[in-house]
Amino acid sequence: MIVALARWGGRISPLFDVTQEALVVDIGRGGLISRRQVRLDDPGWPSRVEQMVHLGVEVLICGGISNFLYHQLVARGIQVIPWVTGDVEEVLQAYLQGRLNQERYAMPGCRRWRHRHRGTP
Repeated sequence: MIVALARWGGRISPLFDVTQEALVVDIGRGGLISRRQVRLDDPGWPSRVEQMVHLGVEVLICGGISNFLYHQLVARGIQVIPWVTGDVEEVLQAYLQGRLNQERYAMPGCRRWRHRHRGTP
């Protein structure tokens, strides 16, 4: 499974629509297989969606995201886990351990909405 985490510095980017980089990890049954930093140079939604598809991303973990971009990604088969905040490495570990639904990883004011509408694991 290939998971992308939108990042800004060492933290989850507060808005995927304009983030310029992502940590892309390949996860197998035994855990983490590989990881790489990817530049997201073009902020236009068509190229952003196509880049995620081209990378083989199956799950995107991000902070805020516009409804339009969210629906474009979902339509291409990418599960989006939005409204996440925190250190990228901590968020990755929480995802791997099935703990990403903890309140500490929810953007302020988004906890209830995230769980009700986006179906996080």
